[in-house]
Amino acid sequence: MEDFDLFYVDENYTRIKNSYFNYRNRKRAIRRCFQKNIKNDAGLVLVDVGCGISPVTPRPKQTLCIDCASEALKDLQQKDYSTKLGDITDMPLEADFADVVFCSEVLEHVEQYKTALSEMHRVLKNGGHLILTVPVHDKYWDFDDEHAGHFQRFDPEMLSQELNEVGFRIIEEKPIGSWLERELSKLGVRIFIRQKSKGPLRKSTILASRVANCVLYLVVRGSLLFTSKESTSIMLYCCRKEQ
Repeated sequence: MEDFDLFYVDENYTRIKNSYFNYRNRKRAIRRCFQKNIKNDAGLVLVDVGCGISPVTPRPKQTLCIDCASEALKDLQQKDYSTKLGDITDMPLEADFADVVFCSEVLEHVEQYKTALSEMHRVLKNGGHLILTVPVHDKYWDFDDEHAGHFQRFDPEMLSQELNEVGFRIIEEKPIGSWLERELSKLGVRIFIRQKSKGPLRKSTILASRVANCVLYLVVRGSLLFTSKESTSIMLYCCRKEQ
């Protein structure tokens, strides 16, 4: 079993994953971006691609969740999410299907990420929106990127150009990570590896983790006040399909 497959079969790991400070930070940033840029959202068709067990959509009941991991989708189905098995480079959706596509911390796992960008463009309606987050800057590459199966961290300027080439117009780009986020994320992966080797998690460990992540979430949010596009570890892009 792959390391992160544990999240799909152990409810305790799921609880930790979905209280993780990084996930909460990204989800908040995506919600605020959605509220700012997507007007009259009632009745819109939303897709959360590569969601795993942790969708980022701010409208869960209105969203189709797509992932290539069937165990992850089984977990979501038990929570009444609408799901479909599929790969981001070949989504089982017709063209012009969605009004909004959410894609958070997925592209770095995809070797052919340009194909994924084109595929998300294909399934969006004209005028539809892509809300995307990715880890950025090679200077932050470390063991946890390899552990999580990342192929790369992105260069913000180059990715902006590639989004434009596919047919997206960037209407908002925002740093949502920091140097502090990177250090805390690496620490979190070290703890995950150590705890996994000890067997099932105890309730006290789960509670301590959730409390700690609440505090770290606030700390990371504070660190963003001192973070620029050049120093950020994660970028958020909101793009409109123009062609």
